[in-house]
Amino acid sequence: MRIGLALSGGAARGIAHVGVLKYLEEQGIKPCCIAGTSAGSIVGSFYASGFTPSEMEIIASEMSWKRMLRVSFPRKGLINSKRLLEMLEAYLGQITFDQLQIPLFVNAVDLVSGEEIVINEGIVIRAVAASCAIPGIFTPLRRENRLLVDGGLLDNIPVKHLRDADIDKIIAVNVGRERPLQKEPGNIFEILAQSSYIIRCQRDAQALEQTDILIEPDLGDIPFYDHSRVDLLVERGYQAAEKSLSGIDFSKSPGRLNRWLTRQKRRKKG
Repeated sequence: MRIGLALSGGAARGIAHVGVLKYLEEQGIKPCCIAGTSAGSIVGSFYASGFTPSEMEIIASEMSWKRMLRVSFPRKGLINSKRLLEMLEAYLGQITFDQLQIPLFVNAVDLVSGEEIVINEGIVIRAVAASCAIPGIFTPLRRENRLLVDGGLLDNIPVKHLRDADIDKIIAVNVGRERPLQKEPGNIFEILAQSSYIIRCQRDAQALEQTDILIEPDLGDIPFYDHSRVDLLVERGYQAAEKSLSGIDFSKSPGRLNRWLTRQKRRKKG
């Protein structure tokens, strides 16, 4: 069974992807290709280059907004994306897509044309930094003649980029699902996060229609910018994966698995 894995954006909540990967590894499930947006592209690039979930959990605890939040007020963003590039390079170096152990697709958006760009060649960290460049927060990155920003603007759950790959099923992990607001946003990060979420809702629904198996960790109580709860984020990701995948036999033929998944979806709708 060939499995494709789509990892959504979600800022600090993307650490929950590590918990999902931890569960997959324990079950002997290894994706044959990965598509990642924003935070999902960071986790996807580390995993595709050979880092284990345990190693990524340690790295996540070492990374923090404080290391990047050297506000310099450049003309095109509050934070220069060079800071993120430096952090990524410390772990991934100048590895290229063709050197990865697992094929990886990273999406970004051309800020000028409004076109979604899928990157799977060249230096990995430059593609990842572009996919993470939240407009107004991080400065855009240039690639060839394009000015690239956060891929989540157009596609926060990059399922469609796996459809053309030679795979049987797609597992999508959405770490951007929100709970209803209990109070007004209290700061600029909460305002930006909620605004982005409102815009994403309809678009994400369309992406999830193409998903065979969906994993949605319950992260609504954790702000997008809160990088201090690594253990909890990993645990929530692990629990969500266990809940969604428990009982699925991935050794089944695609036909038998299709029938099993169809029955499960009918039960949920009923």
